[in-house]
Amino acid sequence: MSRAVPRVGVLLRARRLVHPLVAIAVLPLLLAATAAARVRTSLRRLRGARARLVWGPVPIINIKYWSEAMRLRGYESHTCVNQVMAINERADFDRHYDEFLPEGIAFDPLRAYVVFLWVLASADVYLCYFDGGFLANTPLRGLELPLLRAAGKRIIVSPYGSDIAVPGHLGLLEQALLRDYPGIAANGKRVRRRVLSFARWASLIVRNYQFGFLPRWDVTWPTELAIDAELWRPAPPGDDVSDRDGRSGEVIVVHASNHRHIKGTDALITTVDALREEGLRVRLELIEKRPNAEVRAAVEGGDVVADQFLIGYALFAIEGMAAGKPVLSALSGMAPDLRENLLQRGLPIVDADLSTLKARLRELIENPQRRKELGEAGRRFVLEHHSYEAVGAVFAAIIDHTWHGAPLPSELIDTGGSLTERATAEA
Repeated sequence: MSRAVPRVGVLLRARRLVHPLVAIAVLPLLLAATAAARVRTSLRRLRGARARLVWGPVPIINIKYWSEAMRLRGYESHTCVNQVMAINERADFDRHYDEFLPEGIAFDPLRAYVVFLWVLASADVYLCYFDGGFLANTPLRGLELPLLRAAGKRIIVSPYGSDIAVPGHLGLLEQALLRDYPGIAANGKRVRRRVLSFARWASLIVRNYQFGFLPRWDVTWPTELAIDAELWRPAPPGDDVSDRDGRSGEVIVVHASNHRHIKGTDALITTVDALREEGLRVRLELIEKRPNAEVRAAVEGGDVVADQFLIGYALFAIEGMAAGKPVLSALSGMAPDLRENLLQRGLPIVDADLSTLKARLRELIENPQRRKELGEAGRRFVLEHHSYEAVGAVFAAIIDHTWHGAPLPSELIDTGGSLTERATAEA
């Protein structure tokens, strides 16, 4: 034991020395590859070639859905990730960092640079989150976005949550977020600097339903999330759960309980207990850190999908709607323009925050016909706004705008949201 600790210390010190040395050594190669890529990229654009897409490296499942949607539209599109989360499978993503070089500590300092060279050679448009960057964990992280732009690449960025989580910009969710993720407070300045860097270098920034520090955006698109509507679909006819009303049969409420404070999980548990004490037959099924296949089975077997009760709705709500289930979530806390946009589109989610959750849930438990109608409306909403076809059409317009200069659809033009001047000044 006494020898192991000094050995670890030696390895850490060696790592701190090796990585800067490797960065210095590979920088000339990256600069040469950037210059060569600019020539090839310019020629492709002049020929009118369709943009090649790469998504990554943060392994959020959304990039899988987006990439599949674009492949269905004829784009060459790949995902490349630096790890795989427990709830997903390796096969969910096309390329992985560990495929680019053999295993071994000697190759680790080089791996990200080889991935970046692959990106320069094989993609024209880079789509990522605000904590993305194939060089994010290298000493050259600050050069990645300028190098991509110098190579003629286009950079499209949108947030997923924690990538723009800066204290003071989190609204109703700030205290809940800090309880679930205390590291947000410590990382706030670093996240802010990273967002400002993307605000400076990105070709286009999408504002979606996420909240946080977003000093610049070019389009507002609250239904950006995509879902495989063939995989997530209503269960085949069988046991008719629509007749259950909490008296004649038990109603099952399904809730994904990750991010407990953010989603209001404790309030939902208390509410279900209270309704049971009133005599209603209702059961809460909590889903946490389970594979997507198990989540899908739980949603299909449930009667009501309960998403989150502080602010907004997210992928779990979309999965519930795609499966033809009524969904409860807190819409009232969203930015007014986003909420109005969604309501105009016909979003059928039942608005329920902490103060109204019990009443709204009771209504759904006792009214199976309303559950059926909301489930059918939710399925239609997903097909119209969150399906591969729907989301792919919007992404195609955004990509063609950044790549070929095509005009954006009028519904995406956001004349009041682009705060480029402020972002540049703060950078």
